[in-house]
Amino acid sequence: MPVTSAMPPWLPHYLSVAACLDAAPSPPPDAPEMSEAVFGALIEGRLDEVEDQIEELPEWEQRPRPAASLADDLLCAIALAGLCRALPNAEAIAALAAVGAVTVLDCPPGGMIDDAASLLAALLARGSGRPPVRIIALRAAGDARAAGRPEDALAPAMAAISATTAPHVLLVEAGIALPGEIAAILPPPLRLGPVDGWLVAAALSLRGGDAAGLRDRLPGDAALRALTPDQLRFALRHRIRERQITELHRIARSNQSNRSSGPTLDDIADHGAAGAAARRLTADLAAWQAGRIEWSDMTRSLLFVGPPGSGKTWLARAIAASAGLPLIEGSLAAWQAAGHLGDMLRAMRASFAQAQAAAPAVLFLDEIDGAGDRGSDDSHARTYRRQVINALLELLDSAGRTPGLVVLAACNDVEALDPAIRRPGRIDRIVAVPPPGPAAIARILTRRLDGALSAKAIDSLARRAIGQSAAALDGAVREARSQARDAGHALTGGDVARALGLAREEPAIIRRFALHEAGHAIAATRLARGRVQEIRVGMAGGHVALGHRAPLLTRRDLTDQLTCLLAGRAAEELVLGSGCIGAGQGADSDLARATEIALRLELTYGLSGHSLVRFADPARMLMTDPAVRTRADRRLRTALRRARQLLAAEYHWLRHLADRLCAERVVTYGAEGLERPGPDPEACHEP
Repeated sequence: MPVTSAMPPWLPHYLSVAACLDAAPSPPPDAPEMSEAVFGALIEGRLDEVEDQIEELPEWEQRPRPAASLADDLLCAIALAGLCRALPNAEAIAALAAVGAVTVLDCPPGGMIDDAASLLAALLARGSGRPPVRIIALRAAGDARAAGRPEDALAPAMAAISATTAPHVLLVEAGIALPGEIAAILPPPLRLGPVDGWLVAAALSLRGGDAAGLRDRLPGDAALRALTPDQLRFALRHRIRERQITELHRIARSNQSNRSSGPTLDDIADHGAAGAAARRLTADLAAWQAGRIEWSDMTRSLLFVGPPGSGKTWLARAIAASAGLPLIEGSLAAWQAAGHLGDMLRAMRASFAQAQAAAPAVLFLDEIDGAGDRGSDDSHARTYRRQVINALLELLDSAGRTPGLVVLAACNDVEALDPAIRRPGRIDRIVAVPPPGPAAIARILTRRLDGALSAKAIDSLARRAIGQSAAALDGAVREARSQARDAGHALTGGDVARALGLAREEPAIIRRFALHEAGHAIAATRLARGRVQEIRVGMAGGHVALGHRAPLLTRRDLTDQLTCLLAGRAAEELVLGSGCIGAGQGADSDLARATEIALRLELTYGLSGHSLVRFADPARMLMTDPAVRTRADRRLRTALRRARQLLAAEYHWLRHLADRLCAERVVTYGAEGLERPGPDPEACHEP
């Protein structure tokens, strides 16, 4: 049995207002009609243009109201419920008409702004010769009634408000990003949304019935907030209440099924600082919803940074699922797929508008580094990139002023992102997301395999699958089930291992990777290039995660970084006698990154001692100038020798750390970072 929800205090006010509006007299048959131009000017506050026409109209004609009964126009009835929730009594409505009063009302997308403007005009016109309040409606781009960019209408609207002490109501549709200076001038907005259970129940109750009882029969607030305007309109098209409720549940279940395979934070472990930040955020959200903390005291935006497949998207979905909030997803690729620049910006605004209307909610922006950097040397599409970034900055500012809206973003390369996007206030915190460790892999496999394999088999797979992404694990389980069905047998650990591409482990390969990563970690610690947070190795390779990386500012910083990058190869040569292709395999390999630094030191930063001339494309000089190649190669060889000398002096430490990595595969460190072990009483002489 559901527990009957407590009736909100604004509901009796709503029922009274709805009854008054429905009881408004109909015009006599011979009454003059108000033209669309006059009605539009009346709603938008352009009274000076049609004042002579308004004076000639009888009093009843100055009461714009829905053409049909509110009980028959549920979307309009929901808009009225939003107004009554924002203006919960007659005194609040009367205050709109006070001399010099300026009221800002945030409206959800999907047409509610027009219903709200009409209803407000009707409410404010009651008992007066004409509406005393000027109503200005700012519609989001994409609305057929919005002329040009919505931001372009802000200046004349503000000029009209500032030119007189006449009261104004500014209706702002979600998706319009008010500039900070205008937001600071205007009073805090009242929100007509989100469309939740009480707004829908109040509208349904106009046909009779107990609103509290109807509220308990509807989907939960999070599910209703996640409905798009089109979904809500589709569900409420029916005239029979039972069909309306049934459709709301069906569409809400459909939305949920699209997210049902997503994890919660209980399914994710071993994500280090990213996992801790995610759990703090969900705890703060719960505290804010319970009224224990203020929204201004919360971290409201996080940027997850990590290699492809490290689980950034999974983490965002887990935060939304754990907090019980709707997740609205957008990405630069999806927005750009909408078409040319204007279409792209409309799609971007629509994602933010949907999230603001659904708040409290989580907005996830994937591939945000695709926005680029306005200061980039790449002149291709510079104007396009600048407009995209400027619009994104405005929208992030607007989102930051929306209580209950958490913005999560993800990227692979934070350095490619415009600094204005990264700054605090737009992005509160940047968090590194490493690939999942053994505990996280075990949890993911346990959840996806759903009891098909024993805990021992899963632990064995988790140990061998180090380096696999969350997405790869998810896809491999589906592939393994398909292979097992095709073979006609129950799922086995071998099926999963084959789907993951896990070859038989070779101790010699694991040992080489362990030495390589240990060399990087020790060099970074000795040269103070960053605090080691985690080291991992597997058959797919290895990785060292550094926190609090030292900036590359001076020639010595760059030289130390070259040494750290080549310390992996140096460790292999020192212990095994030779290196392998791993240091130079791929555009993001140690040698590739070291070569880039050496070239920039020679040709870009003016720190080589040879020349102060800056070259915008050092890679081209490498290909065309033999002298540049010679100097860059000399720097790399010097860095490799220095790394060998450093590691030779730490031979016991190198061997000890490599042994531990071979045994544990993933080693994590606290605030102290990597520490040198004690003396080895059985150590032989260093090479």
